[in-house]
Amino acid sequence: MKRILAVIASGALLGGCAFLTPKARPETAPPPTEGEPEDTTGDIAGAPAAEPETPNQASIKPKSSRQEIPGWWVSRAAAGPGAAGVLKVEMIFGDGGAFSGTILVETDGKRRFAGLDGTWRMAEDRIAVTLSDGSERTWSVAWDGGLLILKDGESELRLERAPE
Repeated sequence: MKRILAVIASGALLGGCAFLTPKARPETAPPPTEGEPEDTTGDIAGAPAAEPETPNQASIKPKSSRQEIPGWWVSRAAAGPGAAGVLKVEMIFGDGGAFSGTILVETDGKRRFAGLDGTWRMAEDRIAVTLSDGSERTWSVAWDGGLLILKDGESELRLERAPE
């Protein structure tokens, strides 16, 4: 059973992925309209309003937008034929060429994780992943800001760095 699931997962990753549903953005409350009292819940009566704290620029760590492959990546969206059951992909591209990852697939209403393991190499604007079973997949590499986009024909996998 594990072997069959690994074959399905490898085939799904190597054959393309279907769209993953992105999370909806949270709704924000509209500003108060004129004549409507401002919400002062938690304010101390008669105390002056506190100045909002401005964080020290050195303490702000922006979300990485560096365009480098090594690191931990999580699927944000995927498209392509042959893998409608792929729910999530995580990949770790090691500095020394080691590759590992997981893929979450749904088959016959059951969700299963499968492990991915192998090596990777970069040549110009293409990345090649060779899995431990010897199968290989090569993608062209593109960037959309900090998103890594792996493309092969009609298949496209958009990945963002995992929080560290």
